[in-house]
Amino acid sequence: MYHKLFISTIKSKSHFTTTMSDVPTDVLVNILSRLPVKSLLRFRTVSKPLCALIDSPYFVNLHRQRQSMKTDKVLVFSRGLGSSTSAISFCFDSLPTTVRLEPPIDRTLFPYIIGSCHGFICFCSWPMGRVILLWNPSTRKYREVPASLDYPPINSVLKAVDQVGYDHVNNDYKVVRLTQSGDSVRLDSKVFVYSLNFERWLPVEQTFPYDFLLVSCRGQGACISGAVHWLLNQKPDSDNDYLMVSFNLASQSFQSVPLPEFFNNYDNIDIGVFEGCLCVVGSGGYCVDIWVMGEYGVKESWSKLLALTSRVRITCGSPSIRPILYLKNRKEVLLEVYERWFEIYDLEEKKSKKRMFRAQSPLSTFVYQDSLA
Repeated sequence: MYHKLFISTIKSKSHFTTTMSDVPTDVLVNILSRLPVKSLLRFRTVSKPLCALIDSPYFVNLHRQRQSMKTDKVLVFSRGLGSSTSAISFCFDSLPTTVRLEPPIDRTLFPYIIGSCHGFICFCSWPMGRVILLWNPSTRKYREVPASLDYPPINSVLKAVDQVGYDHVNNDYKVVRLTQSGDSVRLDSKVFVYSLNFERWLPVEQTFPYDFLLVSCRGQGACISGAVHWLLNQKPDSDNDYLMVSFNLASQSFQSVPLPEFFNNYDNIDIGVFEGCLCVVGSGGYCVDIWVMGEYGVKESWSKLLALTSRVRITCGSPSIRPILYLKNRKEVLLEVYERWFEIYDLEEKKSKKRMFRAQSPLSTFVYQDSLA
């Protein structure tokens, strides 16, 4: 309703400027914050005051909050060969729509997609993630995150895992990098944080408090409740094979997060976000279990969303099945299967109903929201 009402007032720039001056600012902000990004980008060209309003941090944050209550979009990349890349955006609302996007990124230079947060998709240049690009598919703009100056020597870095998250306390998007360096005798783990507000990297002063064998790179990471999460493979003498650790973006503090029971029985574990909740997928052999933490940080709130029998045997390190989002009033779940196609799973009938979008090359799938960030 707001969208049609606002569009109807725009017959010319001069008419719109006159009309806008008669509208109270709070009413104007209320109307604009409900509009899609595509319309707001067009309105930025109407006048300098309107452009300044739409670009203001307060309005960008308000618009993000309003958009979070709308239907999420699904962005699908097909990791083919060559320097160019394309993506397809799906919106599963009352009238499903599909839009093809062309990111202005050379995939030979930035071949890895490491995650998403709100409106950003995060690309990195190589496995150690020295240079990162944050691309907004709604505005078609991207921001480059430079390499950290305080980075361990290349020949000593065994693994580097990057994640992007949103610090809601400080209204700041941040990239978090966990590095593991050293040799077989001594391993040193450090965390670095890049702030988009301050445009700089800073090492975290607190020592990483957990002793582990390596950090798992499976999954696309998870930013929940203002914290990013890692899944750690523990050393052989530990009681459990896995440990999940969170890093609070505002307080820069670490904390362990409980996993569901019996997780040592799985060969693979992926972590992610499903409908705003922490999600883990455990797989092994022909078994795939998908768990969701209903109340963040409460172990008893873990529940098994669904249990599947895989068509092929899932070995250690092989692609598994991943939940993307609910469909049809939470009665169906869209699943990404083996990074090759999608299936719609009926929770009541407990079976897959439809296969769609089969690809020849591996897929990377992300849930995102329209954002001005």
